[in-house]
Amino acid sequence: MEYRTKVIVLSCAAAALALAYALGVAFDPARRGARADAYAWLDPRDADRIYSIAISAAGGADPVVLLRAPGGGWVVAGEGGARYPARQARVGDFVAELSRRAPFPVRATSAAAHERLSLGEADAARVTAAGAAGPPLLDLLIGRQSGRNAYMRRAGRGEVRSGEDRFSHYVQAGRGSWYNLMFFPENDGGLFSIQDVARVSAYPPGGAAPMVFTRSGRAWAAGFEIAALNSLRVDAFVRDIMLSSGESFASGEGAAFGDSRLALEFADGTSAEISFTAPDENGRRLASVSGGLAYVVTGWMHDRLFPPPETFGL
Repeated sequence: MEYRTKVIVLSCAAAALALAYALGVAFDPARRGARADAYAWLDPRDADRIYSIAISAAGGADPVVLLRAPGGGWVVAGEGGARYPARQARVGDFVAELSRRAPFPVRATSAAAHERLSLGEADAARVTAAGAAGPPLLDLLIGRQSGRNAYMRRAGRGEVRSGEDRFSHYVQAGRGSWYNLMFFPENDGGLFSIQDVARVSAYPPGGAAPMVFTRSGRAWAAGFEIAALNSLRVDAFVRDIMLSSGESFASGEGAAFGDSRLALEFADGTSAEISFTAPDENGRRLASVSGGLAYVVTGWMHDRLFPPPETFGL
């Protein structure tokens, strides 16, 4: 009986301590203050409603405009209505940061504070996320930084909040940071199966004889004379093609493509061609993918896609 009494007493004591701890956590002023300061600039429910995001660095530079494409992905708007592939993961991460709740306590409300903290509409960096119609879902001004924090406010509102600066590196990075410069943007993230490619034809510069590789099951057959073909090296060559990218986009208007080219045929019956211009004085070329976008490529990148035939031997 004495043992049973001790167990009951100890159990009650443990329960009382657990309750006291829970109440302490629930009513701790610091924790309650942190919960009260938690704030999301963009309502997470609005993330899928965003049609466009305009990003302007401080000083009124021309904004980078991201647009949601009809298929649901993102593109970067260019001059004259041009649309360039965007880095989908980067845009997704940016929207997630805007939607994430974190401590952003109110620091000021006066117009004088706006000026002092570089939060005037003419001075601040700006992120405007809009739906297909109606007022913006978010119009955020980003002002002065202080250590790892930044001061921010919504355009048209007085209250200034501060918190960890998770946005400036997106805003200040420039247009090029949003471009997906892969020749095949759908392979963003490296998701690609070599089995999708049924035939590759490489036409080197200078009129050299073409190298043609045709898939035969899990191996490759060569359409040119070679003693013994190493299919693993052909796999690596195909992977290099599908995951290659340019340095930047360029206007291909008036450019003479065809100095060298790569033709690909896929298992689903579709095809693509990457056609290159002759090199300029710096060794750079333009590349056009199936007559569409033009990319600037380095001489090193080009030459890697046209190795000599003996590369593929055992």
